[in-house]
Amino acid sequence: MTDAVKRIAERELGIHVEELENKGYIEYPSHYENGLDSPVGIVFEVMNYSGDLMINEESQDSSRFSKVPDDMHADQDIFLLDNSYLY
Repeated sequence: MTDAVKRIAERELGIHVEELENKGYIEYPSHYENGLDSPVGIVFEVMNYSGDLMINEESQDSSRFSKVPDDMHADQDIFLLDNSYLY
């Protein structure tokens, strides 16, 4: 799993991940409640990397935030707030 995170970070963000930590997973009950699928997202925090952050055409946006953006997926914002992952 960590190899996939490193590969995607290099391809989409232009960075070489040197250290990362699995922070858990996000369930998406809003999908199930609305008659959709039941996806799960695995969350990793990059602790150390080299290179200059530069997104490619596969990435829509890249930024840090100190409060949850208004347009964030409802289940993701709950995970971030419950686990204090805001800077």
